[in-house]
Amino acid sequence: MNTKLKTTLNRINVKLSSFVKYNSEDEKAVNRKYIALASYAAETTNNLIGGAFLTGFLLLMNADDSFMGLITMAGLIGNLLQVLSPLLLERFQNRKKLLLFSRATIYFFNIIVIGSIPYFGYSDNTKLIFVISVILLLNVISAIFAPGFSVWHIKSIPQKVRAQFFSFYRITSGIIVYTIILVSSGIVDNYKIIGNELKGLLILRIVAILTAVIDLYFQSKIKEYPNEKPNVKINLVSIFVLPFKEKKYLITVLIACLWSFSASIPGPYYTIYLLKDLNVKYSFLNFINMLNIPVLIFFTPVWSRIIQRTSWFRVLYISMGLYTIYYISLCFVNTGSLLLYPFAVIYAFIIAAGINLTFSNIPYINIPSGNQTNFIGFYATMNNLAALLGVMIGKEFIRMTEGRIIKIFNTEMQNKQYILILTATIMIICTYVIYVLQKKVDSSNDA
Repeated sequence: MNTKLKTTLNRINVKLSSFVKYNSEDEKAVNRKYIALASYAAETTNNLIGGAFLTGFLLLMNADDSFMGLITMAGLIGNLLQVLSPLLLERFQNRKKLLLFSRATIYFFNIIVIGSIPYFGYSDNTKLIFVISVILLLNVISAIFAPGFSVWHIKSIPQKVRAQFFSFYRITSGIIVYTIILVSSGIVDNYKIIGNELKGLLILRIVAILTAVIDLYFQSKIKEYPNEKPNVKINLVSIFVLPFKEKKYLITVLIACLWSFSASIPGPYYTIYLLKDLNVKYSFLNFINMLNIPVLIFFTPVWSRIIQRTSWFRVLYISMGLYTIYYISLCFVNTGSLLLYPFAVIYAFIIAAGINLTFSNIPYINIPSGNQTNFIGFYATMNNLAALLGVMIGKEFIRMTEGRIIKIFNTEMQNKQYILILTATIMIICTYVIYVLQKKVDSSNDA
């Protein structure tokens, strides 16, 4: 019996090693292990202090719809500065210590400083101004250093193992993160029942300090390979000129921007609708989110095989087109049809597995070998600019339609619901444009 069990475990280990291309004697494979472990911790940290938990945190300080839109915009505005990242990072061949210090600083502001603001002896409006100021500051810091992490890590993830690695990471990350978030939701809900929701949210921030330290520890173990020296002098002019000399990479950036623009229109408003208008519990929301685990396990490999048989861009426009059904379905969720929500979300998970997998690699499609910090910074800045435009349109739409109810198929909808119809319409248009651009990329490759 023991022999059979050992044989079975060995077979599983061989299959797993083959799937993620892991070899303990391969330095880059070991780096990929640490990249994954650090990323698990980072995603857990961001989920403990962000998403629905951040929305609830701000609602406790009486944040309104307009402020919620401004919070999203502040993050995007700060991240626009990624385009300036090369002016600093390209001065250093070795950036590891600088990058780790920047991440530690961001964690300090995001977890500890923001978590302390409710205890400031000021009015709620003043506290919210503090929050948005800190969020803007930490996003500026992130903008300057984030491209450095991408360039650092991607050197340990060769193209031949990229699809398998990202697939494996998406599956395992979902299992770890959603399990922790579900437990966290139960903690917050229990404190909410006794009228102390803020204490529950602050406990999550204490846990986030631990996961942040774990992230920094594993980041420190990832080897940094020397960065190529820029083949041109990096200055303000070259930062904006260089990307426009690479037509294929420009198409990559434009395709990514079309998704970022359309997907950012709903903003945080639907989460506000669920938490405030429908009074949905955190546990319910995150239990539904946890169903993403089996979806990731079964469907990420499916999308990975589709990518290998077609292309990254084809999978993106197919999955984007299908994703619009999710937005339309959410419009009809109300107190009498709350059961529609989990079905819509599970469907979205299936489709999003393809979208997320493609975006794991899209920043590196057609990227030139030199000056990669420049190109990654340009890519991120353009995506943030596109997302900012989407958020601004969404915020203005919510403002203009405040208090206006429409009726579709005997279902009354407020603006936080029917903004999703606008989102779906724009996403369909963006999907068609991506389809056209992808055809151009394919024809140029054939030529």
